[in-house]
Amino acid sequence: MSLRRLVTGLFVLILSASLFAESEKAAEAPVTQANESAELSEDLAELVKLLNGIRSISGAFVQYAVDKRGTTIQESRGSFKAKRPDYFFWHTEAPLEQMIYADGKQLTVYDPDLEQATVQPHNTQTEQSPAILFSGKTDVIARMYSVDQQVIDQATRQFTLHPRDKESLFETMRIRFSGSQLLEMRLRDSLGQESTISFVHTEVNSEIPDSAFEPALPAGTDVIEDLSYPRDSS
Repeated sequence: MSLRRLVTGLFVLILSASLFAESEKAAEAPVTQANESAELSEDLAELVKLLNGIRSISGAFVQYAVDKRGTTIQESRGSFKAKRPDYFFWHTEAPLEQMIYADGKQLTVYDPDLEQATVQPHNTQTEQSPAILFSGKTDVIARMYSVDQQVIDQATRQFTLHPRDKESLFETMRIRFSGSQLLEMRLRDSLGQESTISFVHTEVNSEIPDSAFEPALPAGTDVIEDLSYPRDSS
């Protein structure tokens, strides 16, 4: 797997599958939100509060990866938009152009250079995924991660998440906010490589039509479909 696909894929797990998704089990959960919050550390409760305040978001991003020596080994730019429930669009500009569409049912990844698109079910991620951070399942988040909050200045706060599972996709994850605005996500793996996504010109909780998330594939695109949905294990 290329570095571009690894970084973009991980970001999609974090953002598209859960940050803008309503928890399907929320109505079934017997534990109230107040009781869940009481079980959280102060830092984790504050992080959950900030994330739950985002109903929609759009803007631009700069994405780059550095090795353990601090040398930048890849950089890309683009735009994105998303809203609850489950709508997401991510466009990485040329020369590594890629477009990702999600409508809550299907996830479509289009590579213009290959003239190819893959279509897969858009399923809720497992608890082992970083996506659980943004699902609203606060009891699960507390079980999966420990969280430390650092106050950078009067407006800026950074949350560092440490997975309790040794087989996690990342070693640490840092999420930075300015007030309630999401500024940056930074992932560090066990080899010391860091992948950073900085968000710029963002607009939060604006109205975005559903049509903005419909795939626009050129005629002749080779579409590869894998639409086999797993059985419900409940």
